[in-house]
Amino acid sequence: MRRFDLGVKVIKLAGQYLRENFGKISKLSESRYDIKLLQDIESEKILLSNIKKSFPEDNFLSEESKIHKKNEKNLWIIDPLDGSLNFSKGIPHFCISIAFIGQNEKFGIIYDFFKEELFTGIEGEGAYLNDKRIKVSDIDTIEESILSIGFMRGKKEISYGLKIFKNLAKNVKRIRIMGSASLDFCYLASGRIDLSIHLNLNRWDYEAGGIILKEAGGRLETEEYNGIKVFKATNGKLVI
Repeated sequence: MRRFDLGVKVIKLAGQYLRENFGKISKLSESRYDIKLLQDIESEKILLSNIKKSFPEDNFLSEESKIHKKNEKNLWIIDPLDGSLNFSKGIPHFCISIAFIGQNEKFGIIYDFFKEELFTGIEGEGAYLNDKRIKVSDIDTIEESILSIGFMRGKKEISYGLKIFKNLAKNVKRIRIMGSASLDFCYLASGRIDLSIHLNLNRWDYEAGGIILKEAGGRLETEEYNGIKVFKATNGKLVI
């Protein structure tokens, strides 16, 4: 079995577990801006254990355990539940994200298990939603665009995010804050939105979505301002 097919298989297994446990919240810890659930940990266990059975020599970077082997050869980058706060509050907008970066294979898989939407992208082969080809929107003016944005961790980040929000709010058609960077990139890839800005993402937040977006014709760029990393994703036609 090739790694992509395995990725699809295991992400659906973890999605089934999370779907069955939606509404059965087991909180492990909570900070000012984040929450950790038992469901995060169990989803990660399902993903890692099943992948390791087939590819024990591969490397892993996963949000909950933070495991990362010595090199990036054949690297799996995993977020077992992106949108944990939404999940804990009963807001049905969250997903599982898997990226794989290898010498001969590179792909992203993002699964919204509640809506049963599987977004995939294999380098050089395009992007898909449930096996149907997707592409970014044709919107080419800021005034017609829908922007998603995320910036809710720490005073410095929030202050800078509000500055971006203020500058763009008067120009775009609408703004959405939905609580899952991974799904924002998928929505951009499928033409549901046209722009997305997020601050200080981790690799598991953007690697899979970035691959899917690129294969759909979009663009993801990173800039840094005063220690804040700004991730700007567009349909490739808009400039922000």
